Amino acid sequence: MNNSISYCFFLGANSSRGFVSFFDSAVHDPAIRRNYVFKGGPGCGKSTSMRRLVESACQRGLRREIIYCSSDPSSLDGALLPEAGAAVYDGTSPHVIEMAFPGAEGQYVTAPPFLDGDGLVEKTAELRRTNRQLALHYQEVFRLTAAAGKIRDSIRAQLEPISDLRRLEKRASGIISREIPRGEGAGLEKKRFLSGITPQGILCFYDTVDALAGRVYDLRDPYGFAHILLTPILQAALRSGYDAYACYSPLHPDRLEHLIIPALSLAFVTSNDYYAYEKEAYRRINISGVVERESLREIRGKVRLLHKIEHALLDDAVAELHGTKKYHDHLEELYRPHLDFQALTACTEDLIQKILG
Repeated sequence: MNNSISYCFFLGANSSRGFVSFFDSAVHDPAIRRNYVFKGGPGCGKSTSMRRLVESACQRGLRREIIYCSSDPSSLDGALLPEAGAAVYDGTSPHVIEMAFPGAEGQYVTAPPFLDGDGLVEKTAELRRTNRQLALHYQEVFRLTAAAGKIRDSIRAQLEPISDLRRLEKRASGIISREIPRGEGAGLEKKRFLSGITPQGILCFYDTVDALAGRVYDLRDPYGFAHILLTPILQAALRSGYDAYACYSPLHPDRLEHLIIPALSLAFVTSNDYYAYEKEAYRRINISGVVERESLREIRGKVRLLHKIEHALLDDAVAELHGTKKYHDHLEELYRPHLDFQALTACTEDLIQKILG
């Protein structure tokens, strides 16, 4: 593997269960000895500092795992630099990160003191009003994603009785025997989201797959059955001592959607109605083939209607997320005049020196 590569994930998802965080999975990665957790209000330079660190790591040719914010993919939520044994995170709500042993596990990085604290105090009422409006938008986002999740469950409930899901289990056994050599020890499951429900639409970081794997199985899965194939493959890889990026569905974060095993240069990705892997694949598997065709004809109209409803709900959720931007931006505008940018730059450079030397 080329060490000087960059790849991207989300660690948080706007899911059918509300906001779901996998930050603990990254923070407790044994390859990371020092975690630097940023604490500060909106617009206090957290993402800017992390970007500057990533740029410096790139200049040094270091491998970079970049974590984007699912509520604003133009902003960073973190970055892992395994060769430096360090990671940085935005540790503020909704993905609050608290270390059990600060100093031993890492340290908190706080924003520099405000230039005009009294002036910021005078804006408290407006800050609270803006934050309430932001919260109302997120409440609607999660109502919509919860409804979409129920519709997807309804589709599965219609299809499972007429599907031979044992075929997927048998297919998984064949893949395991061909692709997962027996090894020793226990591998590490790195929980991530490769895809996300965001203000920019429903995104999937397929470029990450190409950066970490040379052989890609593309699972064509319009009905949400891929996790039945992927789960035993993940378990086999971990039993054989291979670390794996287990990437879960952003709508149903208990269901595997993609799987990457870098040591084997092997990946399994899901293509569905929202995103599709269009590059050349090592193999393509039609997951929908497990559905019995004659029985499907009888309910095809209902399934199509349910899919349309799910799409409409998720389109509305994306629109609501897009609507949050003006409130995020306003909070940053309220804070920005009170920031000491010179001190922020000095703090960032000090952090880069600590991590990269």
